[in-house]
Amino acid sequence: MDEVLLITNGPGELSTWVPPVLSRLRARLPQARIELFLLTDQFSSGTEALKAREYPVDALSNRAAFLARLARRKAAQRGIVLMLGGAPRDAVLLARATGYPAYAYSFHGRNWHPGLQGFFVDAERSRREALERGADPARVRVVGNLVVDALAEAPDLGARADVLLLPGSRPFAARYLLGFMLRAAELLAERRPDLTFAWLKSRLLPDAVVQEALSGRYTRAVGGVGARLEDGALVTEGGLRVRVLDEPQRYGAMRRAQLAWTIPGTNTLELALAGLPALVLLPLHKPELLPLEGLVQWVGALPGVGPWIKRRAVLALEARVPYLALPNQWLNTRVYPELRGVFGPERLAQEADALLEADRAREVRAHLARLERTPGADRLVAAVLEEGSCA
Repeated sequence: MDEVLLITNGPGELSTWVPPVLSRLRARLPQARIELFLLTDQFSSGTEALKAREYPVDALSNRAAFLARLARRKAAQRGIVLMLGGAPRDAVLLARATGYPAYAYSFHGRNWHPGLQGFFVDAERSRREALERGADPARVRVVGNLVVDALAEAPDLGARADVLLLPGSRPFAARYLLGFMLRAAELLAERRPDLTFAWLKSRLLPDAVVQEALSGRYTRAVGGVGARLEDGALVTEGGLRVRVLDEPQRYGAMRRAQLAWTIPGTNTLELALAGLPALVLLPLHKPELLPLEGLVQWVGALPGVGPWIKRRAVLALEARVPYLALPNQWLNTRVYPELRGVFGPERLAQEADALLEADRAREVRAHLARLERTPGADRLVAAVLEEGSCA
């Protein structure tokens, strides 16, 4: 195998899917050229390239380089294309341009594409969904969950706090939600003064966005507060001290905490696999800021009526989605409480207080124990290389 072309897009996949797969590809193919195409979209934070530069790849490329590769002649060497997040059509297009077979990994059967040589999924649930959508059974294989690998392989640096704040890695979310969560933490600390709090800060957040979030400029409109950075912690306007934890500390902190507050996304699965109760937030004070798939995302950027159209589209879509958190979707029950709509920090603090009760926390942990915890990186890489060598 001479070349491996990886494709990914958003912060969750880049942080949890790419590292375990990349480490195994490097071990199995030490001489191969590995290129990572980072095809960011409306769900990206915009700073993924900064994180991706830490990874042991031979080339890190953006969408412009991807389009240039599509225009080149087919490669005269042996290689594979593997999608780890993004649109399957991009993997298929790159495969056609290079002559390499295309493979994809996904949590969702809806990401099946007939141009894929192989479609690898996390669980039988996803395989059934793919087959229901007409996928070729011979090309769909269950390999396991890459997030399980990411958690198992992360170092435990001993970080500890009772309540973890995860407002996300996307700038629009951090600007509003960090201060919102800080205010809820102040209120919860009044009820439970022995609790300790920590913000799991994403390295994808630019410093300028962090400063905007701490200024309180945006968050006051939704009931939040500002804070100042002091000796590795945030000190809120009400005087509450909240530790700031770096990304390498996140999984150790999840294993020791009592509760987390997060937004929908891969975070919910990481927390669930760590066995940590959580509250999932979808504030809809400004629904037009939320990213969407399809044409309406770009219509929303039009001046004048655009934001109004997108606002209506977001509200209509939210009403049709029964569960936001991945563990809720997979277990088909509301294991993690989901706070949706227009609400204030007071409600978050109230719900958190209830979830910290021992009986309620045990119930949530018992449900989370039902999640499949089969690692997937070894099986995925073995399957891709086996099939790729025969293609």
